[in-house]
Amino acid sequence: MSTDGTPPGRRSDAARVLTLDLEELIWALNSRDPLGESRHWLNIESGTIQSLIGPDADDEADGDPRDDDRRLFIEPIESSEAFRVMEDFVDQCGDDRLARALGQALQQRKPFRRFKDVLAAHPAQREAWFAFERQAMEAIARRWCEDHGISPRWAARPSRPTP
Repeated sequence: MSTDGTPPGRRSDAARVLTLDLEELIWALNSRDPLGESRHWLNIESGTIQSLIGPDADDEADGDPRDDDRRLFIEPIESSEAFRVMEDFVDQCGDDRLARALGQALQQRKPFRRFKDVLAAHPAQREAWFAFERQAMEAIARRWCEDHGISPRWAARPSRPTP
């Protein structure tokens, strides 16, 4: 806690404007690692994201990010939040039959895998899912930034050449 009672990395005054790579932030927010071998920090001065992946990552880092006031830990979203995004997709799915199949997949063991397996047989809806998930994750990334006193400017990414 800081002297004004706000959590570290959170500012009580105007939001800090940072240029961030949205794709990197989404990836960090979505990297739920049951083994705890994947951790990500945002440098609140430069806007860069540092990722430490693997059991030996701490040994390879340039200093411990936990000891650096300029670094803000990026807590991955809970699996329940990712599950809710899938439920929201099912609710807005225009195909009743597919919505039932996806809903059933979410009730089974390994719902994330089953959900993707059902979508694999529906290429158009699979693409719609990716667009829906991307939009939901962008909203989650924006909320994460707001919660940490950051006003994000998303960095432009080079466009990929079309094959």
